[in-house]
Parts: sequence; C-alpha cells; structure tokens
Amino acid sequence: MRIFVFIFFLISNFIFAQYQITIDAYVLDYETQDPIPFSEISFTENNIAALSDKEGKFKLTYSEDLIDDQDLFLIKANGYMPLQVTADQLYKFLRNTNKFYLKNDDSSNNWDTEFYLDDNTEFLFGKVFSVSGPIQGATVRIKNTLIESKSDFEGYFSIKAKLNDILIVNYLGMDEKQIFIEDLDDVYVLLKTSAEILDEVVLNSAKKSDNKVDTGYGKKNKDAMGFSASTLTSKDISPAAISIVDVIKGKFAGVQVGSNQDMSSTGNKQRIYVRGGSLSINNSASAIFDVDGMIYTETPDFLDPQQIESITLLRSLGATNKYGSEGRGGVFIIKMNVLARGSAEIVDSALVKGNDYTEELPGIVKDSIDSYYINELKASKSFIEAKKIFNNQKTYVNTLSIPYYFECYNYFSKWNKNFAYSILTALAPLAKNNPKALKALAFKMEEIGKLEDAKIVYQYLMKIRPNDEQSYRDLALIYKELQDFPMATELYSKMLNKSISAVDMLGLEETIANEAAEMYFNNKSKAYLSKFPVNNLKGLFPEYIWNSFGYDYRIVFDWTDPNIEFNVQFVNPKNKYFNWSHTVIDSRDNMIDEIQYGYNTEEFIIDDSDKGEWLINIENFTIENQDNPTYLKYTVYKNYGRPNQIKKVMVINLSEVKQKINLDKLMYYN
Repeated sequence: MRIFVFIFFLISNFIFAQYQITIDAYVLDYETQDPIPFSEISFTENNIAALSDKEGKFKLTYSEDLIDDQDLFLIKANGYMPLQVTADQLYKFLRNTNKFYLKNDDSSNNWDTEFYLDDNTEFLFGKVFSVSGPIQGATVRIKNTLIESKSDFEGYFSIKAKLNDILIVNYLGMDEKQIFIEDLDDVYVLLKTSAEILDEVVLNSAKKSDNKVDTGYGKKNKDAMGFSASTLTSKDISPAAISIVDVIKGKFAGVQVGSNQDMSSTGNKQRIYVRGGSLSINNSASAIFDVDGMIYTETPDFLDPQQIESITLLRSLGATNKYGSEGRGGVFIIKMNVLARGSAEIVDSALVKGNDYTEELPGIVKDSIDSYYINELKASKSFIEAKKIFNNQKTYVNTLSIPYYFECYNYFSKWNKNFAYSILTALAPLAKNNPKALKALAFKMEEIGKLEDAKIVYQYLMKIRPNDEQSYRDLALIYKELQDFPMATELYSKMLNKSISAVDMLGLEETIANEAAEMYFNNKSKAYLSKFPVNNLKGLFPEYIWNSFGYDYRIVFDWTDPNIEFNVQFVNPKNKYFNWSHTVIDSRDNMIDEIQYGYNTEEFIIDDSDKGEWLINIENFTIENQDNPTYLKYTVYKNYGRPNQIKKVMVINLSEVKQKINLDKLMYYN
C-alpha cells in the first residue's frame, strides 16, 4: 500500500482504562511543518470525530470496544491529500510520534484548492489606535482589491500589500483614514471620532428628558461617568417577561445567562456573567445586584419585572469600588417602581398606543433597471452567444465585483446550471482575503443548496478568522445541516463547555443554545451525543421551554459586515409593530461588541401568537461600496425543533434595499 504522506504518530496519552482510549496529536504540513488548523479527524463509520484547533492539535477519545482493527481512521483538510488507514495500522504507528504530516493536493484543479495557493505577496504590519488606546476590530483593507484584515485585541494587524497600494482603515464611529504605502515599514494609524457621529449623538440626546442613570453613588450624567454603563428602562421590558433573567437576557451586549462547568449555579438559580467584568474561562465571578440599595449576590428572581423602573449595568472595575471585591463581576443597579410594594397594572403590549401599523410596503424585488452587463447578456439568443458575451465582458467589467458574479450566476442558471455555478465558484479564490465577500459566497451557496461547498468556505473562514465567534457557530451549523452530527457535536460541545481558547461565544450564546438543543432533541438517542454537555445546555433554558422544546417560528438574520446599519420591523396579527435596530444611535454598544468579538447574527422567536399574518419589514440606512456590498441571509424555520420543521433561506443584497420593504409574510395558525 503506497501512502502519499509521511506518517509518524505517537499517542502522548494512550490510556487503556478498561474501555477508554485518548489520543493527543497534531496535524502538520509535510513541507513547512506548520500546523494545519481545523482538520477533520474521524473513524468514518463509528460516529467518532474531532476537529484540530488553531495550533493543529486534536484530542480523540473513544471506547475501545467501539473500534475493530479494520475500521477506517481518516484525516481530512482542505487543500491536502486525505490520510486513511485502518485502526490496526494506526495502532502500529502509536509508538513513534504525535504528529501527522499531510501533503498538499497538487493534483486537483478544483476551486477550493486555490484558497491555499500562496501569491507571494509581502505582509504589511501595523497598529490602529485612538486617543483612548488600541482599537480592536478595525477593518483594514487595500483599495481596489478584495484584500482585507482586522486589528486584534491590542490593535495590531497584518495585511498582504505591496508598494504604492492605498491602505484604508475604518472603525465604527471613526473617520476613515487612507494611507499611501511608500514602503513596507510598520504603519501606525490614529483614528479620530467622526464629527457626523458626534452631531447625531448630540441631536439624539437632545430629545431625552433625562440623561442620568443610577450608579450606586446617586444619579450621574451617563455621558460624563468615565466608565462603561448600559441602561434599560421600563419601556424596554417586555410584558411577557416573568423573571429578571427574562429582562436581562439578550438586552446587554456581552452578558451571559446560565451555568457551565466553571460557572456553576446554586440550586436552581441562574447566574449572570458580564464581559468587561471579570468574566474569563478560568476565573469567573458572577454579577451582583443592587436593588434599591439592597445588595444581592445571587440573582433576585423574586422581582416582578413589570415593577422595574430601570436597570443599569456597570461593567468596569473602576465603577464598582463601592461594592468591593463582590462587584468585580459587574453590578446590575435596579430601581423599582414606587408602586412595586402595592398593586400595579401590567400594560398589555397589544394595547400600547403609538405602535399601530398603517403602512403599505412593496415586496422585495430586483431593481427594474438591470445592470448593463445583464442587459448585454439578455440580448443574446442562445447559450453559446451569451457565453461569448460573458467571456468578452471580463475585459471591461470589474471582475472584483461580488454582485457581478451573483447576477451572472442567476442569469446563466436558465441556460446551464453547471456553467452558472462555475461562475459563482470562480469568486472564491479572488475573495480569499476578504471575509465579507466569502460570507456572502457561503450565504449564496446555502441558498441554492450547495451545502458541501458552503462548508468549505466556512472552514476557510475559520482558518483566517480563528478568534471570531461567528466562525465556530457557522461551521457547527453547516455540519448540522449536512447531518454530520459527530463533527457538529464536537463543535457545539466546545462552545458550550467554553473550551475554545480566547473565544467565549457570549455574543451568540442564545443562537448556539437553540441550534444545539434542536440537534440534541432530534438525535439524543444517538451514540455520538453520549458526551454532549446536556447540563450546560439545559442551564441556558427556562425549565418550561426545555421540557417541551420547540418554537412555532424561529427567524435568524445573518449579515456579512458588522458595520451595516439597518432596521427590522415585526408586525403582529393585531397590526402592532416592534422595531429591532442595528444602528449606531440605537445599538452602539452591541455593534462594538459584534465588531470586537466577531459575530453577526440575531434571532427572533414567534411562539403562541394570535392567529393571523405576521409581516417582516426591513430598511437599510447605509450607503455602501457597490462592488462589495453587505449581504443579509434571512432564514425562517417553521415548527423549529419539531418533526414537521421546514426551513426557507433568502439572501438579500442590502445595497439594493433603497427604501423600506416587506421582506416576508408569515401565516400563524392556532
């Protein structure tokens, strides 16, 4: 048997404790000796799987009695030749080394292998900062290319560049800066707060009657406190909230509700952890509560949410001196309504004045005026003629335009689906240094049912953005959609156990919980879920939801750029509307959290609604670069988590949403 890889393998911890075997090993590039991150390792027929981490390391644990000598052990990594051996052959290598060496797959001309070809471009290094310090999550790109990078926690970045390129640096609420690259020395970029944003904040705050919040030291002006605070008022509290956890969950950026191995709950009480307090994987302290001056170290679930006047979250250690070491995990300052000790009327949201929906909106349609290149193609009378026109367009059309590939794919699909798809996949190697464009490509692949190819794109995004929360969730979800449940279980377990280095998944906690729960309840009898962290997952749900998991409708929005500003509006069967805004003015803290920690997903649940029609409207507020606009993936699940679940996916170019439109209509039956 000729093997095209050089194999030395050692189990550093090979334990025969009755039935359990644990393998610790690395996957490395044969030529460069570099780690190969996020490789798939599995016993192919036994539902035993693992994924290597950012350093190429993996751990595979299984019961000895599950594996026969002739069972196949497989390692796969995009751009490399797979390694496949029998368990018997594997065990013979165990005495030598703990490293797998994989060779590049030079024999393939597929689009996905071009991801891994080196273009020999040099790297430019630099740092982005403001007068307040380093900026994490700044977008750094090369003008007139699809090359893009992002600054890290300390503001540092690296990007492929050459002399005479123009570097463009952006960050939310800051003025854009362009730098001409005269040499490849390190670049230091100082960004200044946008005057336009300052004007908007001033105008917005002028509408407020009171800009003061309770801090534990009395009321202070929110803009002058000198530390981080976020506030909810009674109007922000849903009438459906029945506990303080319901009020807080999803309302404050970087706040986690629940328990895990390091964040245990006392009895049935859920604890709350705050990013920006002392939340860390190894040393976690839950938030405390100041309720009208009374301090509670456990969640005060006895409070009636409808009697709360305001909740202010203090994150910074500098803001919690009054509370001593108990306040190191953050402080929620709760002011109760003066009527809280007596009786008070709970306002029904359906009776609230001022949110009656009276609009008549157009549906989502393509602009009546097509792009000039599509008009040229439409003039052809045959596939051969259209193909010639398309090939000629490459000489004068911007071939770095994402909409060009998407629109040409849509046009050619009527002639020849294979040729149409080859146009779409041709975008992949061109966009390999641009996460925004790659996400759009993966969205499009999901929309048209090319899930295996979408997985390849998400795997590559994981490689280039290993510290983004979104990378792990997207890959876990696509494994689940492909019914590769062992690999999905591996990722969901890591996320729920908080075992991913430097990634805590707080921004996507609810989304991950719902997706993991759906997989668990539909597959909980399967062997590969035997090590699924059910207790951690269960702690993220109220008991009544966990005991009968499932929703009538689950709606998920994913977008490709965290800087995009848009609004989603829900209109219920009684013609009452609710707005969710993703704008600097309305949700600046959330947007900054998304940018810094790398996530771009929001979900909504419709359950036990009145009978009738729900409307979902959308409005875009951002004027964008037309060549690489933001795309939105809209996914709606009917009967989510139930045997009759169905799914619909729609991908929208937000630059084409030039007015408020109706995105969808959902019928609700009791």
